[in-house]
Amino acid sequence: MIRQLPLLRATTAGLLSLACALTHAAHSPESSDWPSRPVTLVVPFPPGGGNDAVARQIAGPAGQALGQLLVVENRPGAGGTIGSATVARAHPDGYTLLLCSTSSLVVATALYPSLPYRVEDLAPVVHIADTPTVWVADPGVSATNLQEFIAAAKQAPGKYGYASGGTNTMPHLAGRTISARNGLNMLHVPYRGSTPAYADLATGRVNLMMDSIISALPFIESGRVKGLGVSADQRLPQMPSVPTLAEQGLDDLGFVGWVGICAPRDTPHEITAKVARSVQQALAQPSLRETFARQIAKPVGNGPDAFAQKIQRDTVAWRQIIAASQAGQD
Repeated sequence: MIRQLPLLRATTAGLLSLACALTHAAHSPESSDWPSRPVTLVVPFPPGGGNDAVARQIAGPAGQALGQLLVVENRPGAGGTIGSATVARAHPDGYTLLLCSTSSLVVATALYPSLPYRVEDLAPVVHIADTPTVWVADPGVSATNLQEFIAAAKQAPGKYGYASGGTNTMPHLAGRTISARNGLNMLHVPYRGSTPAYADLATGRVNLMMDSIISALPFIESGRVKGLGVSADQRLPQMPSVPTLAEQGLDDLGFVGWVGICAPRDTPHEITAKVARSVQQALAQPSLRETFARQIAKPVGNGPDAFAQKIQRDTVAWRQIIAASQAGQD
């Protein structure tokens, strides 16, 4: 989210459609026996990224609470839309779930009206965590913060390039936003997920990227990339030398994402309620909360109703962000 961006009023039709995804599911005789076999949690991004890390950390304890294995399956491609579409088309029996995120659900559907799935095709189940972001740069740049990088890029049109985990993903839109607002001429270099981008960031083949702190932290701590600004209220103990965006007067570049679990529309309520409870039980474990704290992910655990409201608000907000960033022009 961009903190200072005013939200448009959500349409009544949009709210009703999202509510239908939650309430339309009828009781199924199989619901009381679910799950009787392992459940697949599809992650629509490559292994090693922030979403994948959250999925693998939650899968073990949530599966224990369910009484069945929760198996993580990566189905990357097209900015998270391939795996998301697969789950949207899956039989609504609870055995195929989606690790949904701001990028793959809200951003993608706002950008691509022709996608084979819409927000309403996936029922919100549980909001796992919020994931603050950080702007990182190749270690060879002279800038020590994002404000200095912007100034340097203004003075050298075409010299710098920014990476993303794919065209029209959150990192790409963040790069478009910083370019559009500051009149920068930077080349966009998309990758198949943010993790592969770090090899080129570390060697200076690309120069800038916004990413989740979960993904970026190991690279910052090892010195392979340089942190320029975090979307946190205060500096973080894990990276004390990295200034906040607020310190630099750049609050409006403080994108914050979220990660949760969604199910195919019409999945019985009894099943989605069981999934939500299993994740909430997992998030109550001190060991998992400590893991999230180390990675600077904020556990949430809100169930279907609150999660649906969050998705609806962000859907409206991201339409504004996309329009302002002139998405699709590079």
